[in-house]
Amino acid sequence: MKIGVEEASRILAGANDVLLVGHTDPDGDCLGSLYALAKALKSDGKNALAVIKKPLPAKHRYLADLLTPETKIPPKADLIIVLDTARTARQDFAPAELPEAPTLCIDHHLGDHEEYGNSFYDEKCAACAILVYRVIRELGIEIDNKIADALYTGIVTDTNSFTNQNTTEEAFQVATELVRLGADPGKIAAYVYGSLTPNDLAALSKSLASLELYYNDTIAILTLKKEWTGGRHIDTELFVNYARNLITTELAVMIIETDTGVRINLRSKGGFDARAVAVELGGGGHKAAAGIRMQATIEEAKAALLKVISEKI
Repeated sequence: MKIGVEEASRILAGANDVLLVGHTDPDGDCLGSLYALAKALKSDGKNALAVIKKPLPAKHRYLADLLTPETKIPPKADLIIVLDTARTARQDFAPAELPEAPTLCIDHHLGDHEEYGNSFYDEKCAACAILVYRVIRELGIEIDNKIADALYTGIVTDTNSFTNQNTTEEAFQVATELVRLGADPGKIAAYVYGSLTPNDLAALSKSLASLELYYNDTIAILTLKKEWTGGRHIDTELFVNYARNLITTELAVMIIETDTGVRINLRSKGGFDARAVAVELGGGGHKAAAGIRMQATIEEAKAALLKVISEKI
């Protein structure tokens, strides 16, 4: 059931033991939202725990005091909050891994959110962090500099530094307020955009060399094979933007080989609906930014993508 900020806040106010979960492979918006809401609830005297499966990326290590990989999930909770996803299949921890409890979803993706009992969502919102900001304000909880940093992280990463077409007036207004409350844009930018390693750059070089262009250079596809990473973790989140920045590109695609198949990032300049492509292949997201996971090889995924794209070009 879709609810507003007042009802979402009322539900939160009535819970004491709160478990917070994001989506698989959480990005800056998901991590920032988890951190900010968990810290706000803790400061309000609640027993709040935000859980993630994988270690924090180096670029978000300033959130490490609250977000570390959890191997032990509490056996019970008054409320489970799911952040930044419209589907249970995308949760970092599946429902079966969590205690039985009422669920509140807070999200900004397109979707009906019917799998959740209550959902506070707004597809026009630039970032989940803005919805979390609204909830914290409604609860009357003070936003300190660490909460401000986390919320600002969500906004700046999901708008690609306020350059994506999802950037709204509210995004600028909330970001300005967060800076007033102690968020440090310079520090966050230094971490988010200045934490690449030599291995990341080596992998980026090989990925850029894989560039293929289709449909009069309007579709740009990059790939990243496992063998190019040397078995190391590679921060690929920004790779797809290099293809998106080509002057002719309408849709950029990054296909990343994984142990179980491929992970695909789609980025559009706004004219091409990235989400429409993703949904047909089992993924989701926004018009300008979407993602897919497939049990397929790189070549199989590329063929499937091009078939769907050919029907929408």
